[in-house]
Amino acid sequence: MKHKPLWFVGAKVYQQDGTAQAREVCIANGRVDNAPHPTALCVDMSGYTLYPGLINSHDHLELNHYPRTKYQERYGNAHQWGEQVNSQLDKPPFKELRAYPLEDKLYIGGLKNLLCGATLVAHHNPPHKPLFRKDFPVRVLQKYGWAHSLHFTPQAEIVTSFKRTPKNTPFFIHLAEGTDETALAEYQTLKELGCISGATRFIHAVGISRADWADAAQFYNAFERTPFIWCPTTNKYLLGETISYTVLGRYGLPALGSDSRLTADGDLLNEMRFAETYWNERLPKQPDIAVQFATRNARLILNVTDSGRLDVSAFADVIAVPEEKRLSDCRRADLALVMREGVPQIGDPDVMAKFPHVKMVDARLDGKEKRINAELATQIGRCSLKEAGLELLERPSNRKLL
Repeated sequence: MKHKPLWFVGAKVYQQDGTAQAREVCIANGRVDNAPHPTALCVDMSGYTLYPGLINSHDHLELNHYPRTKYQERYGNAHQWGEQVNSQLDKPPFKELRAYPLEDKLYIGGLKNLLCGATLVAHHNPPHKPLFRKDFPVRVLQKYGWAHSLHFTPQAEIVTSFKRTPKNTPFFIHLAEGTDETALAEYQTLKELGCISGATRFIHAVGISRADWADAAQFYNAFERTPFIWCPTTNKYLLGETISYTVLGRYGLPALGSDSRLTADGDLLNEMRFAETYWNERLPKQPDIAVQFATRNARLILNVTDSGRLDVSAFADVIAVPEEKRLSDCRRADLALVMREGVPQIGDPDVMAKFPHVKMVDARLDGKEKRINAELATQIGRCSLKEAGLELLERPSNRKLL
C-alpha cells in the first residue's frame, strides 16, 4: 500500500467516552501522527464523524463462504450443532464449497471484515500463512494461542496449547456455548485442567453460572471485569438466547466477535446493532456502547495498543460516517469511507474523490454506488469466490463491465 500523508480537517472524531469532538487527524506512513506532514494532502471531512477501524475479536475466516446453517430450531449446546454439520460435510452444499482453495476462502473472510470497517481480526483457527501477507484485506492478530473447545479438542491438546501460549498472549477457546448442563460444567472442567489464567479468553460463555463468573474474577485482576468475547447473533440463532443482562452489567467485560457466516447474521456491524439494542433494553444507556466493545474493550482483551483508536502512533484505520448517523446503527453500505493504514479502500464516490492520488474503480455494494481502491479490486477479481452484494462495475484498467 502506498502511503501519502493526509490531514483530515472539519470532521468530528469519535472519543472513547462515546462522544464525538471536532479535531484534526494527521496521518503519515500509515499511522496517526501528532502534526500534519509538510506534504500532507488536506482533506475536508466536514459533515462526517470519523471512527477508528473496528476490531473483530472472533471469526473463522475460512468459513464465511458457507450458508447460515442449522438443522433444528435451537440447541442445548453448540457441540450438538457442530456434530450435525460435520455429518453433512461430504454432501451439498458443503462438499462443493469445501473444494475452493484455502487462500480464496480466507480472502473472502478478510474482505467481509474490511467492507464493514473491521480492520483487525482475531482468527480462531490455525495461523495460515495467507493471513499475514501484505495484500490480505485486513490485519490478523498474530500473537495468540487457541483450542477449539472441550468437545472437539482432546483435553491433552488443550493443555499443551495453553502451556505453549506465551505469557500475556491471549488464549482463545469456545467455552460454555450453550444453556444445558454440558455447557454449565465447562468452566469448572477448564479450571481443573489448569487452563484458566489472566490470558484465557472465553468465547461465547453463555452457559457460565453466576457463581463461576464470580470465581473467574480471581484470574483477571488486571481487568475491571472478566473479559469474554460475545457473538450475540450466533448465540440467538443456535441457542435461542445470549449472555444474560446480569453478566453484562456485573461480571463480564465484552469484546464483540462476528463469528463466521455459518451461524452469524452477517458481519461485525450486525453484531454491534444487536448488542447495542440488547444492552439498551435493560442496562444504562450509553451512546455507541457497541463501538466501545469493538474498539476499547477489544484492545484490552486482545492485548493490542495500535488498533481501535485514532490517537498518535496507532494504525490510521478510519471509518467515516455522515454526521447524522451513528456507527452502531450502520450497515456496511452506509459507511462513507473505510481506510486501512492511511489508504482509502472503499467509500462513497464524493468522499473517495477527495483522494486523487488513489487509483479507483466503480463498484456497487448492496445496491449503493461506491468507489473502490484499484489494488483491492484487482485482488477481488482474482479470487475464485465472490462476495455477495459486491459488484465491480469496471476493471482496474478502467474498462467498464456493465
